[in-house]
Amino acid sequence: MATRVDSWIWAIRLTKTRSAAGAACRGGHVRVNGVTAKPAQPVTIGDEVRVRLHGHERIVEVTKLIAKRVSAPAAAECFIDRSPPPPPREVLASQPRRDRGAGRPTKRERRELDRLRMRGGFLIATVAIVAVVLTGCSGGSGDSDDPASPNTPEAPAQAGAGPFFGECGGLTTEEVTRITKFAGLSNTVNNPSVCEWDSSGDRTGAVTSFNWYRGSPIGRERATEQLSRESTKDVEIDGHRGFIASDVGICEIGIAFGADFFEWSVSAGTQALLGEQPPPTEQICDAARELSRLSIERAS
Repeated sequence: MATRVDSWIWAIRLTKTRSAAGAACRGGHVRVNGVTAKPAQPVTIGDEVRVRLHGHERIVEVTKLIAKRVSAPAAAECFIDRSPPPPPREVLASQPRRDRGAGRPTKRERRELDRLRMRGGFLIATVAIVAVVLTGCSGGSGDSDDPASPNTPEAPAQAGAGPFFGECGGLTTEEVTRITKFAGLSNTVNNPSVCEWDSSGDRTGAVTSFNWYRGSPIGRERATEQLSRESTKDVEIDGHRGFIASDVGICEIGIAFGADFFEWSVSAGTQALLGEQPPPTEQICDAARELSRLSIERAS
């Protein structure tokens, strides 16, 4: 007996609505046994389900299958919560915030933004020069020794100001197969912000995915990975900084571009969970690095 994962996470109250549960699955924010799950992915008792919402990841083990929403006490009997503790306050305080509703602009909005930038280029340059002159005249400095002088943090970058990465991060199925060395990959998810390749058809085999986040802070994603992965480190690829997070059988790389970032995830699937020997983590991370490098190289 099995239950759809979107029904189950809604029934145990991890999401407020059934549609939100489905959207989380379609956005690549739900994983079953380490593999990104579609809304119809079945779950059974003993499965590990990870749901990432609002920058926080919930990790639960299925102990009872239900498809209808129940009260909070009844829902608590259907899973074992293995979620890590929330990040320290200093980590949360360091994460940038974006305006509510900010996201990826449409093609029409992009054209309008380009026209506005061209028309306003001279005005922006003039304002910048005036600001520099006024700053010099004020005699102030960000490194002032005066303890009473304010230290105003720099404003976050404009949401959606990063480059355009094209379909699937600019890579083809053949290239992803060659780089990851995962045989039998097929493109199962393909939309403007998410691409996924699956080798098994049921997400139990090797999976590789590309996610493009616009107007979303990479610091929040890094903090989540740091809590859920064995290793999380800073990384720099072709002059662009981000993070690399890895665990047995999986490696993920996020690269920031202002207020945008992309993430490549390369996973050996349930091989690592079933006791089979997955590829070496270094090999998987090398593939993630090469995929990230090519996406940066082909961005426009």
